[in-house]
Amino acid sequence: MWLKELNAEVRTRLDTLDGIAAEGSEHAVVRIGRTEIPHLVATVRTLMNEHQPGEYGECRVCSRQRRRWLKPFRRPKAPCRVYLAARRALLDERNPAIERGTNRTAS
Repeated sequence: MWLKELNAEVRTRLDTLDGIAAEGSEHAVVRIGRTEIPHLVATVRTLMNEHQPGEYGECRVCSRQRRRWLKPFRRPKAPCRVYLAARRALLDERNPAIERGTNRTAS
């Protein structure tokens, strides 16, 4: 039950920040930029550190390395979905959320 509440709290906070960035005053946008961007960057870095490629070039969290002995020559499950999501959100100019200035989460 607590996971649903945590999920709702995080989504609500992201929606609030997204709304301020899209529709807030210049002062509000600068203020959240200075206070919230460091937190968001730290969060993305933490996720990416947890999903770093291991010895075989695959994500240690997403892959099935524990069962490697069953299929030792299979191709790695790559790329990691966390890295794909980060790349799309941060670097993809064709991302519709970036173009319209919003990335509201679906609850």
